[in-house]
Amino acid sequence: MTGIFMKALYFIAVLSSFPLFASDASSYDLLLERDKFSQLQQQLGQAPQLANKELLVLQLETMLGLRQSEQAEQLANQALKHYPKDAELLRLAALNQFNLAQDSSIFSAASYAKEGLALLKEAMAAAPQDLKIQHILIGFYLQAPSIAGGDTKEAKKLAKAMAEKHQPEGTLASIEVLMDDDKLPEALKLAEQQLQQYPAHPALLAAYGNLLSINKEPAKAFVQYQKAAAAATDLAEQQSYLYHLGRLAATEQQNPHTGQQALEGYLAFYQDSDHAKTGWAQLRLAQIYLVQKQQDKARQLLPHIKNQSQNDKRLKNEVKDLEKQLKKS
Repeated sequence: MTGIFMKALYFIAVLSSFPLFASDASSYDLLLERDKFSQLQQQLGQAPQLANKELLVLQLETMLGLRQSEQAEQLANQALKHYPKDAELLRLAALNQFNLAQDSSIFSAASYAKEGLALLKEAMAAAPQDLKIQHILIGFYLQAPSIAGGDTKEAKKLAKAMAEKHQPEGTLASIEVLMDDDKLPEALKLAEQQLQQYPAHPALLAAYGNLLSINKEPAKAFVQYQKAAAAATDLAEQQSYLYHLGRLAATEQQNPHTGQQALEGYLAFYQDSDHAKTGWAQLRLAQIYLVQKQQDKARQLLPHIKNQSQNDKRLKNEVKDLEKQLKKS
């Protein structure tokens, strides 16, 4: 199955056997925003909290973040018996089905994906104004194969409706549809038009940066990601933009000093966490160190990158290339 399922996930989590007071939420958030799911689960336990919907949501999100798909499926089934029309629980249950689809054989992947789609439709029916659910649904329709429920016509219909009612979120959906049709020039033009109206919207700035990067305009893309990082108020969102600054610095030789600072900050933010892209950030930082003739620093990162690359073939291949370059230097 495609990578859209992983991209759609929102990795946050918490579980407690006690009521969630404001002081608890504050301390939990410090761990949640840094993807420290293992620490949270160890700290708070795993017993189902069927009497407390908020804790059920947090527990399910923890399991999603740790990719505990089978346990999450069991918990989601229990939770939906108690709260059958809760949009957030339905959304998380759907995302977990997509995870199961990714991890299963080709013979069972489609059934998991279809079950996820059905749950996502229920979530949208329960909360028709929830733009997060709409974005996930559009992404699924675009990326999933038709045998699993993919439907480009339905994606375009939803994106058009969102664009008519909600901006600039609708523009982000429209860009996704245009790119699915390989219409990069049209997507660039749309992003530029909307940025005239929403010049400080971080997600729109980042989307434009991504389009410029695809269009092989790394210098312009770098500037847009800088603007997005400066405008972002959500810390996790901001970190994703900093990662792309580092990526462009490493792969396109864009301002290595700024890229290095961005990646060092990114890795400090997610230190000792379960964050999925730590290995890639370490790789990009090592590549920048290599360009700056700091081979010793690059070598120090190698064992950490290798440890993160066990289940990522692309990352493994990149590590091999990095090792070859280090041997030559």
